Amino acid sequence: MMKRKRFGMLKLIVAILPKGKIKAIMPVLKDTGIFGATVLSGKGLCTEAGRRTIGLQIGSCREILILLTLDVNREKLIKVLEKHGNLKEPGQGILFVMNVNRVVG
Repeated sequence: MMKRKRFGMLKLIVAILPKGKIKAIMPVLKDTGIFGATVLSGKGLCTEAGRRTIGLQIGSCREILILLTLDVNREKLIKVLEKHGNLKEPGQGILFVMNVNRVVG
């Protein structure tokens, strides 16, 4: 039976960005030491209440970046995505982090 390595707490970082922005950010992300990422295409929608409450805007096509990372790398990746994705600017995207309790495969 093969033993699995224990890496500590894992985090899932999800960034939803305007189409084409992930391609520009990916070289910088690779320099941070990520193991890999998944990019999906999507189209979002937002209610009027969502726009007022958290400043989201209905946008055209979006790309969704999914990164599974060690907790120790979380802040570094968030800072890179925030800076190079211009996430402090309205309509430039959103990023969130979730705890990962179990990984299989």
